[in-house]
Amino acid sequence: MSAKRFAAFALALHLLLLSGSTGVAHADDPADAGPVQQTPLGPITALDEELLVKVRLAGLWEMPMGEEAQTRAASQRVKDVGQQLASDHEFLDERVVRLASQMGVELPAEANADQQSWMAEMRSRTGAAFDDSFANRLRAAHGSIFPVIGTVRANTRNEAIRQFAQICNQIVLKHMTLLESTNMVTDSGLSKPVAAGAVNQVNQAASAADPVRAAQVVPTNNPSPLVVLLICLAGVVVTIGVLRLLRPRGDVR
Repeated sequence: MSAKRFAAFALALHLLLLSGSTGVAHADDPADAGPVQQTPLGPITALDEELLVKVRLAGLWEMPMGEEAQTRAASQRVKDVGQQLASDHEFLDERVVRLASQMGVELPAEANADQQSWMAEMRSRTGAAFDDSFANRLRAAHGSIFPVIGTVRANTRNEAIRQFAQICNQIVLKHMTLLESTNMVTDSGLSKPVAAGAVNQVNQAASAADPVRAAQVVPTNNPSPLVVLLICLAGVVVTIGVLRLLRPRGDVR
């Protein structure tokens, strides 16, 4: 094999291994929407169904928390925002229940474990502590569902789901804006929502031992040592091949 062909082959192998090591699956890819299910209102995908379930779950904890904000909150702004969220989710809940019934989609009857932990946290607090928990827990939850709504709105083939997603998109955007208007949303409200009291034990231990090191971000999806080794070897091979191509050649006698 000539040096040029050898280098080209090695480079292709290197790029293949490098791209394969990332191994990231995109949940918002329309191809990952799941199998199509036929309903009386037309076909829906697993992603369409997921939207109905998530909206139902949101209502199951945001409605009662919005109502309880009227007696637990210290800030009048939090009380007003809570009342608006409760009213809007009552509106959404009526529609999602009716739509799911027409499509034969089963909806949950109670909030999930994370949501129940958030409610328990808020119910253990009053005044400013409640305000902080309310603003940040609800902002994080809305930020989590917002991309799901956008993906469904952009890709669904079901007209009823599309119209419902359009309504949800407007209301969730409105709610995020309202929650931010309390001026109480911090980094936790802009992060991925987690169960109340959930702690990363490894990071906690590292923080106690070395706060500076614990502050460093550690990737969670590192490629395996074998893949790293293969990538390094391929890189060496590419380098050798390129150097052979660039090496001055003497006269051939």
